Amino acid sequence: MTRGQRAPLARWLGLGLLLSACHPAPPGPPPTLTAQPDAGGVTFVLSGPGVRRGEQARVTLLTPAGALQYAGRADRGGQLRVRAAYLRAGLTPYVVEYAGRRHAGQFRRLPGPPVTPLTLKVGARAVRVTAPRPPALVLHPLDLQGNVSALPVDVLIRRPDGTSLRRRVPVEHLTAWTLLPPGRVTGLMRVVATTGDAAGEVGEVDLLPGPVRQAAVSPGDSGAYRDLRDWLGNPVTDDEALSLTGRAGDWNVEVPLSPAGGRARSPVTPPSGARLQAEDLR
Repeated sequence: MTRGQRAPLARWLGLGLLLSACHPAPPGPPPTLTAQPDAGGVTFVLSGPGVRRGEQARVTLLTPAGALQYAGRADRGGQLRVRAAYLRAGLTPYVVEYAGRRHAGQFRRLPGPPVTPLTLKVGARAVRVTAPRPPALVLHPLDLQGNVSALPVDVLIRRPDGTSLRRRVPVEHLTAWTLLPPGRVTGLMRVVATTGDAAGEVGEVDLLPGPVRQAAVSPGDSGAYRDLRDWLGNPVTDDEALSLTGRAGDWNVEVPLSPAGGRARSPVTPPSGARLQAEDLR
């Protein structure tokens, strides 16, 4: 090749280098991204030949409590790991920012097995057996991280008359609940709940008699009453709120009574045609 021939070749090589500088080679394929939940949190891993040692990435978790951010740096080429200590169960969206790119996705964490003790919340410590609305049992079975478990709850209700009710209650909207029918007999009702390998303390409800609906007048004494019972036939408790009501001339008369031992006596002579009634507490 002569000197004259080499000059045009050099010019073409120089022009090719200039064009390469103005139009860099297109970037390689983006790294793959995985989210790996475990018992202590979730690990985000960026993998690919374009990941270089020392580069950083930022992860943003979009949680119900607000955005949480975590950062990580590649300690070797080909892989970058970001660790987030986030333990809430459910579906969590996230955004990963790396090398000018944004990667969006979501991961799901399932709740773990429930742990002892289960905390039973009973709607009432005491209830009348004649009440129209029975108390409710509410339970939030939690795993070790405080997430509500998804396992159903087995509820055992033991009534004072010896009968038992068993119910399997699903967890819906982060709550397991059921009504506790008191039956017809007064006494102590006990409630036991278990789910998985977890159990709770025994819940208790005092089943009280209803208001007086049955009474017998003592022979020869219109102001004395005996055998005071509710409409189910349970003897009423002492100091139940009672009163005698009637008319004396132009006056409406009300005389308070306090039963004791299933009996009650008016402190004054009751008006003619007086009627015994009880305060129907709810």
